[in-house]
Amino acid sequence: MTKGIVLIVVEPSLELEIYEKLLKLEEVLEVTPVLGTVDFIARVEGVDHNEVAAIVIKKIRGLKGVTSTKTFIEDEFLKELEGLYK
Repeated sequence: MTKGIVLIVVEPSLELEIYEKLLKLEEVLEVTPVLGTVDFIARVEGVDHNEVAAIVIKKIRGLKGVTSTKTFIEDEFLKELEGLYK
């Protein structure tokens, strides 16, 4: 399984509605509301990086009121190399 972190910005006054919808998505493991230029940080999980991208594009960006996202997908390559640097 591949995990990703998604920074989510929503339209003002729709925060609660979007928060509740994000919590209902089975691929979303956790949603944290934050203050600042981003409204939520969500942890998502998919079979691979393509599925994580599809979750963000189709399910998260597809929510009416989400204005932008920035996604960070975990890097399996570096995990495999971590032993080389110890």
